[in-house]
Amino acid sequence: MSWLILIPLLPLGAVLVLVMGKPWLGEHAHKVGIPAVALSFVLTLVAFSLVLRDGAFSIPLYQLIQSGNFVVDLGLYIDQLTVLLLVLVTGVSSVVHVYASRYMVGDPRYNRFFAIIALFTFSMIMLVMSNNLLMMYVFWEVMGICSYLLISHWGERKSAGQAATKAFLVNSVADVGLGFGVILTYSTFGTLDIQTILSQAPAMENATLNLLGWLGLDLPIRTVTLITLFLFMGAMGKSAQVPLHVWLPFAMEAPTPVSALIHAATMVNAGPFLLVRMSPLVILSPAAMGVIAVIGAMTAVYAALVSMTQVDVKRILAFSTIGQIGFMIMTCGLGAFVVAIFHMLAHGCLKGFLFLSTGSALRAVEAHGHSVSMVSDHPISSPSLWPLAGGVALLACLPPVLIFSGPYEQLWVSQQFFPAQWGFWGMGFLTVFFTALYLFRGVVQLFHQPRGQGFGTVGSGVSPRFFSPIHFLGILVVLGGTGFFLLLLWKGFVEFLSPAVGHRTAVMVKNFSVLGNVPLLVSIMVALAGVVAGYWSFSRSPLCTFRESRFGRRWYVHFLNKLYFDEWYEAYVVQPTLGLAMWSWKVVDQRGLNGMIMGLANLTLGIAKWLWRVVDLKGIDGLVMGVGRKSVGMAGWLWRVVDLHGIDRVVVGLGQQSVGFARWLWRVIDLRGVDRVVVGVGKQSVGIANWLWKIIDIKVLDKNVDRLKEQAEVAGDAIQEVEPRTLQHHLLVMIFWLIVGMGLLYWFAVGE
Repeated sequence: MSWLILIPLLPLGAVLVLVMGKPWLGEHAHKVGIPAVALSFVLTLVAFSLVLRDGAFSIPLYQLIQSGNFVVDLGLYIDQLTVLLLVLVTGVSSVVHVYASRYMVGDPRYNRFFAIIALFTFSMIMLVMSNNLLMMYVFWEVMGICSYLLISHWGERKSAGQAATKAFLVNSVADVGLGFGVILTYSTFGTLDIQTILSQAPAMENATLNLLGWLGLDLPIRTVTLITLFLFMGAMGKSAQVPLHVWLPFAMEAPTPVSALIHAATMVNAGPFLLVRMSPLVILSPAAMGVIAVIGAMTAVYAALVSMTQVDVKRILAFSTIGQIGFMIMTCGLGAFVVAIFHMLAHGCLKGFLFLSTGSALRAVEAHGHSVSMVSDHPISSPSLWPLAGGVALLACLPPVLIFSGPYEQLWVSQQFFPAQWGFWGMGFLTVFFTALYLFRGVVQLFHQPRGQGFGTVGSGVSPRFFSPIHFLGILVVLGGTGFFLLLLWKGFVEFLSPAVGHRTAVMVKNFSVLGNVPLLVSIMVALAGVVAGYWSFSRSPLCTFRESRFGRRWYVHFLNKLYFDEWYEAYVVQPTLGLAMWSWKVVDQRGLNGMIMGLANLTLGIAKWLWRVVDLKGIDGLVMGVGRKSVGMAGWLWRVVDLHGIDRVVVGLGQQSVGFARWLWRVIDLRGVDRVVVGVGKQSVGIANWLWKIIDIKVLDKNVDRLKEQAEVAGDAIQEVEPRTLQHHLLVMIFWLIVGMGLLYWFAVGE
């Protein structure tokens, strides 16, 4: 089954191709992204069938870190929860890719857009399939970066840049808590593998941690409670729960395909998924579950009230998403994890459809120069609303049927603290009431506008009204059939998903058996009351309801301004932070750091001057001058003592002795010896020469002259023949004797 790794690799491959092929792909980027995500969706369906048949399985990848006992093995874990989320993510992402291929035509960053949404899809897929918390945390952060890039896609608009910055900062603050949760989980269980952690969780249920021990205080807190709250802090940021919800309405600055992807398939669903994935750990802490349920219920009620005062359709859908995710978080806090996932799948499909269809309507209206508003000042005829009200009532009653009956009915009274039980009842009923109210309002305003109003205004003056009696009957049949189908599907869905989630045994309360089906009946009546309230307010114009009384106008203004959360953050978080930063810059930096730097500089300069005066002038210079004086004195002494009295005297004495010795040699050897020898040799040579002349020259030579003359004539001819050769011999002889002569001359010269 290792080939299932292609589910995340296909979108990642699309990202790489789009990034490297940017110069030549141009507006053909969708031809890479759409096939990759669609094929990933097909493989997801195959994985779903495998899990349905064989159950959960793992795909090990490689060992990322090994340092002592700290080991992180990367791998994929595919179980019932994973495949359900994969179907939602890849399915909605495929539709968004196809929709964006037409919606984004002509955008200058067309290629970049498809690369980022493919990376966004890849990050969510890896988050869902991760088998360890570190891997999940990494892709949690990558998804946050992608959301920043997508929200700021039209960055030339100041509002888009501010919205992206707000989303990034809010999620970064929340992710700090998630990071602490991951660290605390590892320090508690000694591993980051999710399945190992969940299997060891029951054994660590009663473990405590002294949170303020470093202050010397004894404040033990259950470790599983602290871990759950840290993990939930990260979920609050990604899923836009009060008070960290402020980024999601502003995320509407992104293109419509991005809104559909964030609200339906990725990002906001990460929070409920994390709680459900860690549900065997979450259910061990009733206190943490109570906090989760309260935050989720508050978010759901708050978003429902705010959505009824908004006039921008995308803002209405944004607060609708906040409310629905809050409802999912609340059900997770009650332990109804299967309900949360069921709700998530249904909400993802519906919200993706609403965003994409709304985007098309907005484009059509903007193309004809008309404004889009969800508010009509003209009352709508009441009789035409009854069939639609019936269909909405049916849809509104489905949530209470699911969470106030069956396996989750006892969870509402599972808290042993009696006020908490009533608090959960109240939050649940309020959530059901306001959900039914704005569900009715939204459906009616989307599908039932008077002539010349709302979405139908495209210059023709005719609104797309589909409410003939036949259409009413068809809508009722479809809604009824859908509700019946969902109820039949519910049992199989619970059986399929139950092995992947934690289960909590509710604490029985004495009077619970007396209540019987009263909670279910009350919840259905509350839902119907929400539909009636929505019908009443809508039929009399949504503004009139709040304008009739001073109290209503006041609260209308409060909810229209979203209870001033943004203003509170601006006044008590942003401005104080900026003020502190400016104060730090002025006081700490200019007066503090600059003063410290100037003080250090002055101190350094003073020390340098002191060193120059004391060490340099008096120390080093004095030492150098003293050494110089001593050196000059030593040199003078050496010149006087050694040079004049020693070396000069020795040299002069040797010179005088040499001159005397040379004179003695000249007198004794040269005049008396050499001269006498030379004169004697000369005389003897002259005598010998005279004797030879007399004996040899006169007697012998004269006798042979005539003979030589005769022979000379004979030899003349021979000499002419050998003259060249003889000339060479002569030259050689001359050269030889010249050398001999020069040698003798040199010898005599040296001898003298």
